[in-house]
Amino acid sequence: MSLRLRLTLFIAVAIALALLAQGFLGYASFERLQMSSLERELDAYLGRVAGQMEGRRGSVRMPRPDRDNNGLPFSSPNFMERFRLDDPRPIPLNPTQPGSIAHARLVREGQVLREWGSFPNQVPLSSSPETRLENNWLFRSVRLSPEVYLQAVVEASQVRASLAGYQQTVLFTALVVALLGALAAWLLSGPALRPLRHLQETTRRVADSGDLSLRVPPEGSGELRHLSQTFNQMLGRLSAFRQRETEFTRNAAHELRTPLTAMRLQLDSQRQGLATSEETLSVVQEEVERMTHLSESLLTLAREGRGQQVGLNLAWLAQEVAQKAGVPYRGPDRLEISGDPFLLRQALENLLSNSQKYAPHATITVELGRSSDGQFAILSVSDTGPGMAPEVLERATEPFYRAPGTRISGNGLGLSVVTRVAEVHGGRLVLENLEPQGLKTELWIRIQPPA
Repeated sequence: MSLRLRLTLFIAVAIALALLAQGFLGYASFERLQMSSLERELDAYLGRVAGQMEGRRGSVRMPRPDRDNNGLPFSSPNFMERFRLDDPRPIPLNPTQPGSIAHARLVREGQVLREWGSFPNQVPLSSSPETRLENNWLFRSVRLSPEVYLQAVVEASQVRASLAGYQQTVLFTALVVALLGALAAWLLSGPALRPLRHLQETTRRVADSGDLSLRVPPEGSGELRHLSQTFNQMLGRLSAFRQRETEFTRNAAHELRTPLTAMRLQLDSQRQGLATSEETLSVVQEEVERMTHLSESLLTLAREGRGQQVGLNLAWLAQEVAQKAGVPYRGPDRLEISGDPFLLRQALENLLSNSQKYAPHATITVELGRSSDGQFAILSVSDTGPGMAPEVLERATEPFYRAPGTRISGNGLGLSVVTRVAEVHGGRLVLENLEPQGLKTELWIRIQPPA
């Protein structure tokens, strides 16, 4: 079942339940109103019958068990004496109002003495003063003496029909409005769910073709638009991850071929007696160190962009690396940041290694400071060497780039690794030629509270 159909059914059911709940409350109120009106009509009819029996022209107020605790409603205490059962005078006409059907009977000790109208046989003899509804007749009794009571009924079929009609109207209205609501939901949910359909189509196309360059149109608003943007971000990260994986595989296959070839040739020479074991061991050890450094650099470039964020003293790390390289350090004794100590150490060692390779007799200095706004720590390496040509300075951070005419050994990954480390720490790498000569490389690292 599609999401559009489920949404339509949900809205239809919700509308139907809401209308049924409203209809139930309305039906209860309407039923209470109709039954109250019918009870008042029954009381008025009892009063008119009692008035005829007492000889009045009007009606007598009937007692109700919920409000009256006294006895007879008749004004004359000897009413039953004046009302002779053997009175030959005819019983007056049934005092019913136009449009209503009502009957009454006078009962003594289970025997009917008099009837007004044709009393229905479905109503049992009962002296209970409580109003009851049975077989479309509403009836109750009023006791006139310990042995005599007056029982009256009013037809309730019209009221019952009105209640049944009300029920049918509620059910029909709920059904019709629910169907109209479902139709409206179906029509409106189409444009509303269009971004979700585009997301589904893009997902299917990516799964079928593997093309991570596809994107979902940023349509809609609210959660659907946010979902589309998040999905596009996910595709972007997957595409970047695939690109880094491809570059890592290509670069590793290309760069590792040279040391492996050198080791194979050296081993062949040693096997043929053209090289001693010491020479072979020295060459193999040098190539293994080269492969190790190359592998670490390639892995750093292939990182997704998240390092191990721990609290560390960057000043202490810079002092340690500078002391190991035999260069002076300038800066504070303590600067707390949150970062990856392995990557930062590798980046600083790469900067020092580049300066020592390309400016072997120059003065090298490691400095640590803060940016003017205090948001970045700046770790810089300066030398008094020849610097870089402007065209080389622009491309120095590209992977495997080496300046034309360079004869110094290397793989061209040093500054690329430093750039990657800077990006992982929310910063950047800045290269600047000094006057009158020299080169300054700055590693900007965003300062964050220790994790």
